[in-house]
Amino acid sequence: MDTFIEFVKSDIGVTLAWVCTVGSTLFAVIKSKKNKQLKMQVGEITKNSTVDNSQDSVTQNGQKNVYTKNNSGGMRIDM
Repeated sequence: MDTFIEFVKSDIGVTLAWVCTVGSTLFAVIKSKKNKQLKMQVGEITKNSTVDNSQDSVTQNGQKNVYTKNNSGGMRIDM
């Protein structure tokens, strides 16, 4: 334990601690910039997307309870 305390007090220990501090700060700054770029890309995708809010319709055809569903995608489905 005494050797560890002496190492921390030495110039090499101080230098190593400084390098770790500066390295972690640079890493945080780089990741922050990358996150901002990703948020901007997500915003662009969100602005360019559209949603079809039209309703589906179901109608009865004939006397034998055959139902036809027209969904919002334009497909006709016999049920």
